[in-house]
Amino acid sequence: MKDQQRILCYGDSNTWGTIGRWKLTDMPSERYDRDTRWTQVAQRILGPDYCVIEEGLGGRTTIYARAEDPWKCGETYLLPCLHSQRPLDWVVLMLGTNDLQVCKTITAEDLPRGISRLIGIIQACPKVGRNMTVPRILVVSPPEVRPSDPQGRTEVYAKFRCEIGRSLSLQFPAVYAEVARQKGCYFLNGQDYIQPGPQDGVHLDAASHRRLGKAIASFIQQHTEEKP
Repeated sequence: MKDQQRILCYGDSNTWGTIGRWKLTDMPSERYDRDTRWTQVAQRILGPDYCVIEEGLGGRTTIYARAEDPWKCGETYLLPCLHSQRPLDWVVLMLGTNDLQVCKTITAEDLPRGISRLIGIIQACPKVGRNMTVPRILVVSPPEVRPSDPQGRTEVYAKFRCEIGRSLSLQFPAVYAEVARQKGCYFLNGQDYIQPGPQDGVHLDAASHRRLGKAIASFIQQHTEEKP
């Protein structure tokens, strides 16, 4: 039997599948169902020869940690995750949005730093790939940050420093494309396919999940047979 291609999707709440809320509540986040989440959309398209591994966590950053929840730092958990899920053929990285609210001093010059360090961790660890080969890395630029609908969670935009955070989020595609080029990774401009919903201006709407899942599945199908 042919081994499945194993694809680790490492991201934040938009990889986990969080449904944006209209009002703040203490209840745990709700999640889109398997028919909607982009990871599962990709799985259905790719079929049984592939195994899509969902590794999304709400609030996860690239390299920044808050004192109250340091375990949401993507850099801290990436290496054990790579080892627990090996062998891996692909790692899909879609992170950076939460950097904009956790690190209040982040600037355009800082944007490449986090994703670059995560790529470095993967590239330094060939043991997690198949036959001692570093997994292919697909860097996906996260969505833009928008103001919510006036009837939604307007306070979320302020957490991202309003226009500062929005401006930085719109720079992700160009910055991540250049990082991917320098590091020898694949790149997909997520903002070509996804947009946040009106509830909070951060979490993807259902249509975006479906479009992104189709785009990532198509990309992986096209590039799987290429020599690493």
